[in-house]
Amino acid sequence: MAGNSKRFANEKEIHYQLVMKPSLADLALGQAAEIVSIDCDRSISRRLMEMGLIPGTEVRVVRVAPLGDPIELRVRDYALSVRRAEAARIAVVPARAA
Repeated sequence: MAGNSKRFANEKEIHYQLVMKPSLADLALGQAAEIVSIDCDRSISRRLMEMGLIPGTEVRVVRVAPLGDPIELRVRDYALSVRRAEAARIAVVPARAA
């Protein structure tokens, strides 16, 4: 029975990652995630990547402005603010709680 429970949990995680496609804009305050892809105009994508938002990078939401825009992130060892519309185009995989 425990094996079925574990299998179901893995299937839920796969469904969450592949079907729901969470974005950076979906993360809660304090939540960490790994960037999977950036799906936007080439010039915007390039600018985001120049700021360190590249696939494989871990980011954490550290602050959200009162009206929800912009979002302040911790990327590597620095703080970065991005517009919610840009954050919505960045697919992430939420980090597991330690």
